[in-house]
Amino acid sequence: MAKQERTGLKERLIKNSFWAFASSLINRAGALIFAIILARFLLPEKYGVYSIVLSTAMIFFTFADLGINSTLVRYVSHAISKDKRKTYLYYNYLLKLKLILAFAVSTSLLILSYPLAFNFFKNSSLFLPFIIASVYIFILSLETFYTSFFYTIEKIKYISIKESLNQILRIVFALFVFYFIANAYHVIGIFSSYILISLLMTAFAFYYAKRLIPSISEKPKEMIKIDKKRVLKFTGFLTIASISTVFFSYIDSVMLGFFLKPEYVGYYRAAFSLVIGVSAIIFAPTSILLPIFTKLAKKKTQAAINQIFKYLSILAIPASFGLFTLGKYFIRFFYGYSYLPASLPLYFLSFILIPFVYVSVLLQLFSAEEKPQIFAILITIISLVNVVLNYILIKSLLLISEIWATAGAAIATLISWVLYFVLSIYFAKKETKTRISFSHLLKPVIASVVMASAIFYITNFFKDITFVIGALEVLLGVFVYFAILFVINGIKKEDLEMIKMLKKV
Repeated sequence: MAKQERTGLKERLIKNSFWAFASSLINRAGALIFAIILARFLLPEKYGVYSIVLSTAMIFFTFADLGINSTLVRYVSHAISKDKRKTYLYYNYLLKLKLILAFAVSTSLLILSYPLAFNFFKNSSLFLPFIIASVYIFILSLETFYTSFFYTIEKIKYISIKESLNQILRIVFALFVFYFIANAYHVIGIFSSYILISLLMTAFAFYYAKRLIPSISEKPKEMIKIDKKRVLKFTGFLTIASISTVFFSYIDSVMLGFFLKPEYVGYYRAAFSLVIGVSAIIFAPTSILLPIFTKLAKKKTQAAINQIFKYLSILAIPASFGLFTLGKYFIRFFYGYSYLPASLPLYFLSFILIPFVYVSVLLQLFSAEEKPQIFAILITIISLVNVVLNYILIKSLLLISEIWATAGAAIATLISWVLYFVLSIYFAKKETKTRISFSHLLKPVIASVVMASAIFYITNFFKDITFVIGALEVLLGVFVYFAILFVINGIKKEDLEMIKMLKKV
């Protein structure tokens, strides 16, 4: 690859990473603010009801995707770069599959709303929210489908704009619900607002997808065909993967809802939402990597992945240590004293940030190599392990207390993510011949341990951590971490060049 081409690819990656980071920051920061608003107004019990409904709905929602969105990104991206005439055919074919699945899944949740509420969870307050959620997942499936087009052409800034609108509307609508609708209908009002917002976001994504990619509306004049068997094979493996992924993401909340009162689900989701919110400052959505990995040769892909891992380590490792050290104070500040029990599961959940960001990158590698079967195998194994661990640990630790049962779910999630990371590395080496270097991990760990020790030491001098003191401790932690990293040569001149490139975006 010529120097000019390498520079162009690097600048494109940086530019897309900037916009993807902005989108991720808006999305997760907005989601965190939204979760805080919900948690404070609903209080643990109703927030638990909301979390149970949302987690269950998202498990159903995955059957309305079954890997179609990722398939769209993979094949439409390839068609645009190789043969634009096939863009329309891929789009039309995948849209039909999406509509059929979305309708079937939405209807299934509608039918099962009563037995889920009254027989499985044994909570009548879940019934009406389940019905409204069944409509929501149908519209959401179309929204995510059209949003995927922005990844195919690497127009990530449109996702940033869309996410900004989405988060603003969610917060505004939530405040409207809490101030103008009776307390008994708050959860119903929130899910009803989701429907309206998702309709608006679908219209946004549809309009710009048609405008930016006119070829999806241009039916080819000559007779050409696409390899539907190849597409279905790719989608088939992603189907298994997507089902397992959502089970992995939400089964802990569903199982907690089965064994415990709703407020304990609220504690767990509050802690989990905080971790996801923090992840927004660590990495951009890895979907931007799929089109790039697809176009790179294997040797260049390996170099790119190791470089990405290096930068992720510099941010992910200290974030986990910082969240572990100050997590209790974050919980109290963001959610209030009523959510302090969430501190216990947060101690364990804080460390999933590290394997989470690495696995996200490797999954894009498997898709780019047209090896979604690896992802399917991985996530299926991990999901089964996660379910078994959740059952064992929740049941066992319930003997101690209910809050320790929520910690059991957090421990199960952490162990599952670590195993997920280890197996991903193994399959990356075996199936794609990609060797991952771990030399970049040691220095961020050393700097993070020093940072956490400094924060912990200083915290002991204060009887109460106010917002100002907490903010100063965070800034001190950042300073100590990067100072140590510079001293032990954990950051080099070439790393600073990446920051300079961002100024040109």
